[in-house]
Amino acid sequence: MMFDRIRLYDAGRFHDTELPDWYHEAERLSEAERIEWHRALECVLDCEHTLLTEYSVMGGAIEIRFWPSERQGILVLIETPLGLVEQVVILNPIDWLPFLSRYLAPLVAASNQSAMVALHGKITNAFIAWARHGEGSHVDRETGLSRIDIDNDRDRRRAQQARAAMAQAGKTAGA
Repeated sequence: MMFDRIRLYDAGRFHDTELPDWYHEAERLSEAERIEWHRALECVLDCEHTLLTEYSVMGGAIEIRFWPSERQGILVLIETPLGLVEQVVILNPIDWLPFLSRYLAPLVAASNQSAMVALHGKITNAFIAWARHGEGSHVDRETGLSRIDIDNDRDRRRAQQARAAMAQAGKTAGA
């Protein structure tokens, strides 16, 4: 798909190797038959993926998925909304837990903390808007920011433009 090599994790070490045949088959399915990439991997690996992180909502910037294939090992994809970061195959099932605890757990924790920071920011903005202006529909549901200041600024500009137009009209009528 995006890389020309894949990383293997074996006995605590990483090795780069050529893409396996099943990977090329997934690429073919994805491109020729227009199947979504993750679904194509499910087809060729004959298993469904598990998502270790929340979907990229609430500020989550990383997604970690794994496919526990009985025939091909465990495929792990680490992605951002912009694209693939890393892909790793763990051939020996005994290596899964050390890989998970050493490499994936810190990424999952960081992703969750990032999502919580974004959520707290939204809650903070909503509380500030409520504290300043009370209840109402003026609070933006997505960001929690108050629209009152923006609306007031727009009204002030319109009033200033109207006063300027009236003053201009007064000057031309008096001349």
